[in-house]
Amino acid sequence: MNRKPASSKDELRSLARQRRNTLTVEERAAASLEICRSMIDLDQFLDARGLHVYLPIGSEVDIRPIINLSWEMGKKVGLMRVMDDGGSQQFQIVPNTNYRTTELGILEPTDATLFNMEECDLVLAPVLAADLQCNRLGYGKGYYDQFLTQFPRPAIGVAFEIQIFDQLPTDNLDIRLDGILTEKRWITRGEE
Repeated sequence: MNRKPASSKDELRSLARQRRNTLTVEERAAASLEICRSMIDLDQFLDARGLHVYLPIGSEVDIRPIINLSWEMGKKVGLMRVMDDGGSQQFQIVPNTNYRTTELGILEPTDATLFNMEECDLVLAPVLAADLQCNRLGYGKGYYDQFLTQFPRPAIGVAFEIQIFDQLPTDNLDIRLDGILTEKRWITRGEE
């Protein structure tokens, strides 16, 4: 695979999306399941009273098995809802939460209560691209960077191995994650 670095964040986003979309539905399902299996063995997950998650869209890593297991284990589960002013609110979701689909195809809770971030010990972040220093590239809106700045918590990105680059361009607004979990490995800060 050609790992030639792209020159801008937008080019990297496009390349990462293309890479992710080359995976078949079956490959994504198998890799997602492997990521979930690895996640449940991490102390960060096992020890968390509550976790903040995302609901997968398109070809993202499907973490719904982690969400379901969290509920079974009695963990609180939070989900971001982007507000009209560009900010976000965190809502607690439960198995029977109802959702609406936004213009961007994102599922947002419609009947949930606010999530108590004091009970959140771990954030699972969606990743479009990541690197070996745990830098994360999202979709370019900065929602997770703002969220992790407001609520600093241990944060793990989940991505398919094909989304990992040697190094990503970063700026002072980008928040590094504590780790990246793929179907093949656990990447921690500074891993070479």
